[in-house]
Amino acid sequence: MIRRRHHSPFRERFALAALAALTIVTASRDAAAQACCAGGSVVAPTRLAAYEDFAVGVQTRAQGAMGAFGADGRYLPSQASSEQTFEQQLLASVRFARAAQAGVVLRALSTHRNVAGLDEWGGGLGDVTLTARYDFILPAELPRIPGLAALATVTLPTGTPVDRATQPLATDATGAGTFDASLGVSVEKASHHVFGMLALWGTQRAGRTVSLPGAPSVTQSFGLRWSLLASAGWVFDSEAAVALFATAFDEGDPTINGARDPSGGRRLTTVGAAGAVPFAAAWRVQGTAFADLTVASLGRNQPAGAGATLSLVRVWY
Repeated sequence: MIRRRHHSPFRERFALAALAALTIVTASRDAAAQACCAGGSVVAPTRLAAYEDFAVGVQTRAQGAMGAFGADGRYLPSQASSEQTFEQQLLASVRFARAAQAGVVLRALSTHRNVAGLDEWGGGLGDVTLTARYDFILPAELPRIPGLAALATVTLPTGTPVDRATQPLATDATGAGTFDASLGVSVEKASHHVFGMLALWGTQRAGRTVSLPGAPSVTQSFGLRWSLLASAGWVFDSEAAVALFATAFDEGDPTINGARDPSGGRRLTTVGAAGAVPFAAAWRVQGTAFADLTVASLGRNQPAGAGATLSLVRVWY
C-alpha cells in the first residue's frame, strides 16, 4: 500500500493561499486601473497588471494543522499529534504580449511534526510550477462585459516524494512525485473601487508507480481535481486594497493497480482575507490570512488548519 503523505495538501494549500493573494490588487496609477488588476488565477502574487512588464517577488507561508477530515467527510481535531509547515517561494513573471504573461514559482519547504512524543524537523527544495495567463478581455476594458482569461499551470516533480523520504515522520518529503497540469478560466469585473472574480480550473496528476522496500510495487493514478475560487474586494484612494475570498477543491477517487479506491477522494474548503499596500512606486507588500472550514462534508482525506502568507514584490514598467 502507498504510504500516505501527511502534508500532501501543501501544494494545494499553497495554491489556495497564492490565489487568495492574487485577489488583491497591485500598485497602479488610479483606483480604476488598480481594481482591474484584481482577481485570481493559477499564478503567483507576481501576476502582472496591464501596464507592468516584469515582476519578482518572495513569499513566506506558515500553516498549522488543527485536525483532519476522514474518508467519510467527518472532521476530527488533533490530540496526540501536531504539524506545522513553512514554505518560502521565489516568484517571477514576465509579459511577452499585451494579453499574455508567464511565470515561475520556486519553493523551499520545512515541516515540523510531533507524533506520540517523536519530534522531527525536515525539509528541502520543493516542486517547481510554471504558469501562464491570457486575457481575452481585461476586467475594466468594457463597461458591461466582465473580463475573461484563460489560465494554465504545469508542476514539475523536483521535490522529494513521500516514498523517498528518509526520516521517520517523512518531514523531508517536499513534493508530490508526479507531474500535474491545470487548465481553467477566470471571469473578473472591476468598476471604480470595487472588484470581483470567479475562477474555475481542472487539474490532472500523472500516475506513478511506488516501490517500497519489502513490498510489491504499486501503481496509482489520480482522479481529476476541480478547484473554484471566488473573491471580492475594495481599492482605496491610497491604492491600498482588501479582499475576502473562498476556495474549494474536489478530487475524484484514485485507482490502485487498476482498481478504483472509493475511499481515496479528496476535498477541502478554505476562506480568508487578503490585503496589499504599495510603496516606493514599484514595490508592494501583500498578505493573506486563511483557515480551512471544519464543517462535515466540506473536507475529505485532508488535514485542516489555518495560516498566513506574506509577500514582497518588485515590478518594472
